[in-house]
Amino acid sequence: MGSLDKKPLQILISGAGIAGPALAFWLSRLGHACTVIERCSSLRAHGQQIDIRLLGLETVKRMGILDDIRARTVCQPGVQFVDSDGNPFALFPPFKQGFVTDFEIMRGDLCKLLVEKTKDTTNYEFGLTVTAFENKSDCVNVTFSDDSTRSYDMVVAADGQGSKLREMLLRDEDPLFNSSRNLGVNIAYFTISRKPEDVDLATVYITSGQRAIMTRFHSETHGQGYLYTMARADQMALALKQGISKQKELFAEIFQGAGWQSGRLVNEMLESTDFHAQSSTQIQTKSWSKGRVVLIGDAGYSPTSFTGMGTTLALVGATILAGEISQSPDDLERAIASYENIYRPYVERAQKIPMGIPGVMHPKKDWIVKILQFFLRIVTLLKLERVLQTYVFRKDGWELPSYPKLKA
Repeated sequence: MGSLDKKPLQILISGAGIAGPALAFWLSRLGHACTVIERCSSLRAHGQQIDIRLLGLETVKRMGILDDIRARTVCQPGVQFVDSDGNPFALFPPFKQGFVTDFEIMRGDLCKLLVEKTKDTTNYEFGLTVTAFENKSDCVNVTFSDDSTRSYDMVVAADGQGSKLREMLLRDEDPLFNSSRNLGVNIAYFTISRKPEDVDLATVYITSGQRAIMTRFHSETHGQGYLYTMARADQMALALKQGISKQKELFAEIFQGAGWQSGRLVNEMLESTDFHAQSSTQIQTKSWSKGRVVLIGDAGYSPTSFTGMGTTLALVGATILAGEISQSPDDLERAIASYENIYRPYVERAQKIPMGIPGVMHPKKDWIVKILQFFLRIVTLLKLERVLQTYVFRKDGWELPSYPKLKA
């Protein structure tokens, strides 16, 4: 725990996912008082399998939790592509900048770890949201969903891609400069039961009709099923607003009879109790802050799962924001501005999608599927897997700043 000569800052963080608790970890080390609120009634300790890459690994090393993460990683020896009969035709082994890395972890396990590391120094309140706030020169006055009001030195929006705080913060800004970029892919993911024939490899099946399926298994009994589609975009946009039952119904219609294990996944999806669907959306705003209210993680710069960088951006962003606060605790607006000036160039590079992605992975016609299969076979045959993966996930050439006051 850090020590402060002055009164510690009172900081509100909205969102108990990854970015929020990671920021609380650093700020509590500096001796500041953090309150993390979460709209759910309890910690949402589920979600997709995620990975930590490059600067994300440097961040968790600095946090001292690399061994904790390593103990929770999922054994996944690579990703294989299969045809409609389940025959594999391409294999990509783990690679630090690949489809699968050596640090694959379930989102829920990482969330629980971060909360466990901060629960004694951070106040967590569940079933609570921000309904309004007022930026003042020396504080932020906040109104909550239970009608209570409090004042904080700073408010941090870490409430994810669909951030309500971001909407409130930027509602008066030009929408052309504060917008989301929908990549056109809608994704459903849910827990599935493991069968004896299921393998540790992540398995991808691409078929016509702009559809793809993936399975990956994180335990001896369970895994996750993923359904990706670019089909029926207007209907899907409506379903995403209508609730889970409509979403399941539409995904079932799209994937029924798609080949490989589509029937199995559709049936498991319909019975799933942890189903989640979302669009593949990047968050790109002109500014990450206004006054003493600041965006972090997916709330400020969601890159989409196609970049593989969401978790890394959240962890690194938390480190840089805390680091800048450590250097300018008496001038929070300066610290916030420095956080954005330093980090935005890296975020913008991380959000760049290679030409053809994601459309090339969601072909309309069977003949395009066959060309894609042939291409992936050749890549595997010529052992060009790392070349292809480096092209898809190229995100290097930037160093994480050093912040001496963040050290234990």
